[in-house]
Order: sequence, then C-alpha cells, then structure tokens
Amino acid sequence: MNLEFNIAVHLLTFLVKHPDERYSSSELAERICVNPVQLRRVTRRLNEQQYLDATRGKFGGYQSNQTTHDVNLADLFVLFNEEKSEGRIFTGNQGSDCEISREIGHTMSQFHQREQDLLEAYYKNITIKDVLKDILKGDSHETV
Repeated sequence: MNLEFNIAVHLLTFLVKHPDERYSSSELAERICVNPVQLRRVTRRLNEQQYLDATRGKFGGYQSNQTTHDVNLADLFVLFNEEKSEGRIFTGNQGSDCEISREIGHTMSQFHQREQDLLEAYYKNITIKDVLKDILKGDSHETV
C-alpha cells in the first residue's frame, strides 16, 4: 500500500458519501489531510480512468459519478502501484562473483510479484461502497 492508493480510496469514499456536492482540490486536500499537489496528482489519474467527474474553471471541482461507488480497490491498487523508476528496490549484482549477489535480485523480484498478486486478489472483492459501509458501520447520523 502507498500514499497515493490511500488518497484515492479516501477521496472516492468521501465523494460517494457526498454525491450531490462538487469540491475544489483545495477543499478536498484539506479534508483528506494531504497537500493539494498530491491530491491533484491522484485526481488526474482517477479522472483519466473516469472514476470521478472533474470540471475545470471557477465553479469547477470534483464529484462522484455513476461508477464511483463500484470502483474496485484492486483496480486502484494496480493503478497506484505501477512500477516507478525511483531507484532500485533489490540488492545484488548479476555480475558479481558471489552466487547470492548474482541471484538475489531475481529471487526477490519474484517474491515481490507474488506479494503484489496476493494484495491485488485481496482487494478484488472490495469496492468504494464497501469502504464507506465499513466506515459508517450503519451510523446514519455521522457526518464527514
């Protein structure tokens, strides 16, 4: 799990709870407790996938749409966990004289892929609607 995945789940859950409202990125960033730049990076990707509606301009903002409540967390997990080139994540060197150093990167890469597959499978049957239901736990008088 990473921060962008968490921001996406938080944002979409909030928008589903308030379906008739439109929020600016500044308002959402404050409510989600993140920097507006972080929020806009996430909303841009969510908008590309049509997981929310985004309107530009003075009276623009973000709002849930007909599909937001059914967004699958596995899809968000994959979207926000794509490999990024932020440096290496495995040790070792394939040109090393040490057998462990030569092979550890490949082995750990396979473990990493299995880990990602397990997490994706875990999130497969969870939607934004399920997250909201879990948060509210049937408490209809709670406000966000």
